[in-house]
Order: sequence, then structure tokens, then C-alpha cells
Amino acid sequence: MTEKIDKYKVQAALVRSFFDAFSHGVIESQVEDRKEKTTPQSVKKLMLEHYEHIAPAFFDTMFFPLAAMNYKYEDIAALAREAQQRGDDMMALVRTACGDEAYYNAMVEEYKRNFSMLLAGKYLSNADHLEGYVRKAKEETEASVDSDRAIELTVRVVMFAYVRGLRQTGESARFDRSAHLGQVHPLRGATLFRLMLDAMNILLLDEAVDFADAEATDLASLFLKVCQTQHNFTVMTNEMDRTYSELMKE
Repeated sequence: MTEKIDKYKVQAALVRSFFDAFSHGVIESQVEDRKEKTTPQSVKKLMLEHYEHIAPAFFDTMFFPLAAMNYKYEDIAALAREAQQRGDDMMALVRTACGDEAYYNAMVEEYKRNFSMLLAGKYLSNADHLEGYVRKAKEETEASVDSDRAIELTVRVVMFAYVRGLRQTGESARFDRSAHLGQVHPLRGATLFRLMLDAMNILLLDEAVDFADAEATDLASLFLKVCQTQHNFTVMTNEMDRTYSELMKE
């Protein structure tokens, strides 16, 4: 039996992972100097330049993962059709995907928290994210997401958001077929691996991982440290393979 993860924790990890991956995709595609990629000036400038692209990219990336936390997979397409028939706009569709008002309000708070940091030229650290994400109110009933599904949805968000960031310049995503993690063929290896490590850290653990004693070149060990179990690691790598294949068809 797989474990369960608190739904607020999963939702916050998805939102943070979107902003982290999308912004890095934008930066990777437009800033050549490695030292300039994550300076406050570069981050702030590029986020302001792409301000109007954030919401559409967020909707395109997040509607399915948010809905998949609250509805059966087979019901999501019908849910989207019904909302479109009502003439719902993007945020109304996202509200529907969140399942109820409490989760929608929490998602909005996470959206604002992450976006405002980027507009200030900063990134939320894993520690700050884990300390400050929106948690359930005392009167709310406990709700959770199957850990396998949570991992799969987080992988999907990281990879799709990163590619959508890369494509903001009109370029197609650049795939690095030479890098490997087990059987995974990632997009631009180094950046994607860093994004995925952070995403698994905030999804599966309650504190930021210290990688000081880990070998940076030993990716499997780094990922096992954040994934905690071989099972979680396998779920992650399998979903990276599946999502990679899906992206290659776009």
C-alpha cells in the first residue's frame, strides 16, 4: 500500500514547482551567461517581460494536476467540457479543478507568494517554502493524495512548466539525449535534475535536505535522499520517462 500526503502539501508543491520550473525555462532560453541566470536583476527583468504569459502557462500546466487530486482521471475531460460550455474563464476552470473554495483560496495564496517573490527577483528556498505554505484550517477534515499520484503529478508539472518556459522565446524545447538518470532521457539534464530534486524534497519531506555530504555527480544517491525509498524513486523515474515521451510528440 502506498503512503498518503496531505492535499495542501501536494498542492503547494505543485504551485511552487510550476513557478520554479517555468521561470528557469524562461531564463535558460534567454540568458547565456551562467553567472547571470539567477541574479535578482535577471529574474525580475524576465518575469516582468513575461508577466502576461504566466497565467496562461499556469492554467495549461496546472489544470489537469489540480483536477487529478480531486476527481477520477476519467471524469476530468467531462468536467472541463461542462465548464467550457458554461463559458467559464481560466480562473473559474482552476477553481473547479481545486474541488472546493478552501483549496482554491490556498492555491491562490501559493500563486501570489511564489509570483511576488519572482517579481522581486528572488526564489523561495525549500526551507522557506516548507515553513510557510498554506495548511488546512483546524476545522477542516483531513484530506490526502496517494503518494504515487502526487509524485507523478509533480513530475508532470516540473517538466511541462520547464518546457513552456523554454518555449517563450518561440524556440522548441531543447532535449539533451546524452544525459541519463537510470533509463531517463531528460530535457537539458542539469537544470531539470535540480528542479526535480527540489520538487521531490518539498513534496516528500518536511524539511530541506542538506546535500553537503552527497556526491553531486551521483544523481541516483541524491534522488534517493529526497525520494526516501526505492519505490518513490522508481515512480519518479518512470513518470519522467512517460512525460518525456509525451513532450517529444508535441
